[in-house]
Amino acid sequence: MKTESINYKQAFEIVSKWVEAATDGAAEICNVEDKSYGWVFYYQSKNYDQNDISTYLAGNAPIIFDRVSSEIRITGTAFNIDHYLKVYEATLPQTRLIMSPEPSGFKGKCK
Repeated sequence: MKTESINYKQAFEIVSKWVEAATDGAAEICNVEDKSYGWVFYYQSKNYDQNDISTYLAGNAPIIFDRVSSEIRITGTAFNIDHYLKVYEATLPQTRLIMSPEPSGFKGKCK
């Protein structure tokens, strides 16, 4: 039985709700990176001002959303995102890494 992949709009809604719940509504998605297997969502304080460090949200680890499995994977902040992506991608079948990405079209505000 084949299950349908989640599209970007659905993934955005799911991750947005997670960010809202995890931050008591204080943060929002501010950038999205398209991957063959889904998207990496970045989030930051709604009051984020690049010139004011006091507005930065701490501990806001990027979120991987897998469009095939619908898995949400919270990464971490101890290492660069590339480390977490490499670890995650090592768990995927090779065919998932060569799929065509579904472009988000998101225009980021942070990263």
